[in-house]
Amino acid sequence: MLDCFKISKNIIDNLDYFSEIFLLFDFIGYNITLLDKDLNIIYSNWRDLDFVPEKNRIIGEKCYKVLRGLSDIREDCWIDKFNNKYIKDIKFIKKSPVDGKFRDFTIIPIFDRDNIVGYVQIIKVCSEYVEYQKANKEYITLCSKCKKVRDKNEWMSFENYFLRLGLTFSHGLCPDCLKELYPDYADEIINKRKT
Repeated sequence: MLDCFKISKNIIDNLDYFSEIFLLFDFIGYNITLLDKDLNIIYSNWRDLDFVPEKNRIIGEKCYKVLRGLSDIREDCWIDKFNNKYIKDIKFIKKSPVDGKFRDFTIIPIFDRDNIVGYVQIIKVCSEYVEYQKANKEYITLCSKCKKVRDKNEWMSFENYFLRLGLTFSHGLCPDCLKELYPDYADEIINKRKT
């Protein structure tokens, strides 16, 4: 059986040799970018990256500079999610502020034993984001009576479910509940919210 991590490491170490093989990636209909561990672009076929001007498509440049025009890494970068060496990949969708297209990102780490030595970044344009959502929709099971959420075989409150997903939230009162709980003050508070 082939060890894909050793093969990937070999590619990074012998880039000149493999550059001709990378030419095959030019025929793939979506973007493939190879990054080193410091997020420098080693190779990209530049597909579906119309928003990146030709002059900015620089091999050896940081991916966040080329793709996002940033001079430094931002806190929302996917790199922080690879602190756990057992993560095999990360998938997410982002809407480009430049061209408004939704793009599906898959980031795959390249390991040499326990050390990450690079990343493969695959970017596909989601032509119809709504269709994408429908195709990849996850259903949340709610209890019909108490509205607890089932996650695998465990039932929990909405709050605990959202916390498990890593989401933060705060509490408030909708206008109906505000009127029910504080009828003397509800109209005044609702009017203040509108201004």
